[in-house]
Amino acid sequence: MPIVWIALPFILAFACYGEIRERRIPNWLTLGAIALGVGAAVIEGGVEGLKDSALGLAIAGGLFLPFCLLGVVGGGDMKLMAAVGAIVGWPMVLRVVCNTCIAGGVIAVAIMAWNGVLLTTLANVFKIMVGMPRKQQGLRNPPMVPYALAITAGTLVAVFVQEF
Repeated sequence: MPIVWIALPFILAFACYGEIRERRIPNWLTLGAIALGVGAAVIEGGVEGLKDSALGLAIAGGLFLPFCLLGVVGGGDMKLMAAVGAIVGWPMVLRVVCNTCIAGGVIAVAIMAWNGVLLTTLANVFKIMVGMPRKQQGLRNPPMVPYALAITAGTLVAVFVQEF
């Protein structure tokens, strides 16, 4: 286990706290975590470590970038995912991203059920899939998902399943 992975739970805990309390993840945390991940990779693995960290950062951040541009996740979530990618590197980033997406779906369904809009949301998805004109869909915005929670769950599951 790379030594920098010890910092992951703390970084993720601060991110969750910030997102739940203020609906934002601070730049000092995400950019600092990116620097920590890349720096530690260079110290531990030299050029090969830099390559793995940079690839992890690019894959995680790149996969979340379109969703950020569409407004599905926030910029802080995208930067947090990129930071996690920089810390875990290649190829662990693939497991982390897959686990994060699964966790995000589970959390979103739980939040919709908690707020009593799960069936309405599923009906709206069906209306979109069958191509109903937007005026007839009657769409409402679903509750927001604090995606730092999904990133945390996906990352910790991937890391702990890998190591233990």
